[in-house]
Amino acid sequence: SAMKRMLGIVGAVVLVAAGTTWRATAGPVQTATAESDRAIFARYCSSCHGRSGRGDGPVADGFRMRPGDLTQFARRNGGSFPAEQTRRIIDGREAHLRSHGPSEMPVWGDAFVKREGLSEQAARARIEAIVRFLESIQERSGH
Repeated sequence: SAMKRMLGIVGAVVLVAAGTTWRATAGPVQTATAESDRAIFARYCSSCHGRSGRGDGPVADGFRMRPGDLTQFARRNGGSFPAEQTRRIIDGREAHLRSHGPSEMPVWGDAFVKREGLSEQAARARIEAIVRFLESIQERSGH
């Protein structure tokens, strides 16, 4: 009976451990990535663009031009999300992008590398997370 109880406890621990492992690996990896992408967007972008990306963040009214609705990139691009162009705009370090007129958006490539001290690779990963989040919130025709 003491042995049965011991085996029962060991069995329960093994099942719980196996269940925990299963839950940690069986669920889509995208879920954890999507949550971290959302958190990165919330941290760096939502004060201007809003949590939903529609340009309605708490400081949006303080700008000369209201921040854009980031959910419309795909719709304005024939239903296809322009990931590379979005990546370059967020990074902001390409001179020809800055020459298209004034932008109140930070040059995030510089901000991540210089202000936050991230490596170039880490800065690109952060920008990529924002791009993934933006792709996930796109409104497409017929949706």
